[in-house]
Amino acid sequence: MGKLAIPYLDRDGMPLQIRFRCLVEHDHREAGHGKYMTLAGEPVRMFNVGAIHRAGDEVHVCEGELDALILDRVLGLPAVAIPGAKNYFARHRRMLAGFSRVWVWGDPDDAGAEFNSKIVRSLRQAKQVNLREGDVTDTYLAKGLDGIFALIGKEAPTPW
Repeated sequence: MGKLAIPYLDRDGMPLQIRFRCLVEHDHREAGHGKYMTLAGEPVRMFNVGAIHRAGDEVHVCEGELDALILDRVLGLPAVAIPGAKNYFARHRRMLAGFSRVWVWGDPDDAGAEFNSKIVRSLRQAKQVNLREGDVTDTYLAKGLDGIFALIGKEAPTPW
């Protein structure tokens, strides 16, 4: 109870793994668990890998699954998530190598700076997005569609 189940799906939408995010505002370590939990023995995966297969020549990479969903499903920007810089591996680099631009949306904290740096150093086509309001979700809530698109130097699409 009090946990959000986050399914990790393959490119065809078939389940591969499930992670959980604690929704209770408390000290997670004191409560005996992390903010995010994965079943024991599960490998680190890229979240929303189907976006890579739907994307054109640009893709977006976030730290958090919910941030990737905001970019991908709400704003129409194909996005994946890699849960932290320590979980960015050579296989992820290969998965992102074919794009002309990889936008990197690390959170505006030390961990996010490490995330941005690691990806930008590994891919010449990667460009860091400078978040100031918080993570992608916080920025979207504070600045809206126009605010997100302004961060990548693009005009927001006009609603139908």
